[in-house]
Amino acid sequence: MTVTIRNMLAQMSGFSVGTLPFQYLGCPIFQGKPKCIHFEPIVDHIKVKLATWKGVLLCIMGRVQLVKSIVHDMLAYSFHIYRWHVCLLHMLDRWIKFFVWSGDIHTRKICTVSWKYVCCPWENGGLNLRSRRAINASLLLNLSWKLFCQESQCSTLFQQQFISCGTPRSRYFKASIWTGVKEFFNMVTENSVWIIGTGEKNQYLA
Repeated sequence: MTVTIRNMLAQMSGFSVGTLPFQYLGCPIFQGKPKCIHFEPIVDHIKVKLATWKGVLLCIMGRVQLVKSIVHDMLAYSFHIYRWHVCLLHMLDRWIKFFVWSGDIHTRKICTVSWKYVCCPWENGGLNLRSRRAINASLLLNLSWKLFCQESQCSTLFQQQFISCGTPRSRYFKASIWTGVKEFFNMVTENSVWIIGTGEKNQYLA
């Protein structure tokens, strides 16, 4: 976009011209492939929260509820649109595990129950926690299905930009969201079917 067009759009819309990156609802907005540096402010904020809570004064269920109600919400917006690096997700899971068991993110406590069983649903004997990696993947899969299968202005624009003849374009895009979404393209298409209707409208069913 040229400077002339950008200034004209700013004048017509009444908005001032901004620069990337910036924060929106606690979520970083940037251009290009997501990097660890983009999410470090969120990670640092979570670390401060976990470190300042008096976890030793709470029972395990109290600490679990704090993680569910606050930590998960702090990650919700960015998890919906960005593919986080595995190293950051592993770090967050380690802090949460230490906090739940000992009340301190720096204190490792020897436990007789594997963490993967703790993350199981209530009906399977777990504490209904979820690994950050699984949450990030599931939310991006949901976003991929919406962009590829639903009929909306956003999905139409997305498909015109990134999809050609039913397959992802091979060239590189300087798009932060596309990096995570393209990983789930094959999963969405392989697990979707067409519904035969009246002929007026076709749609996917995942």
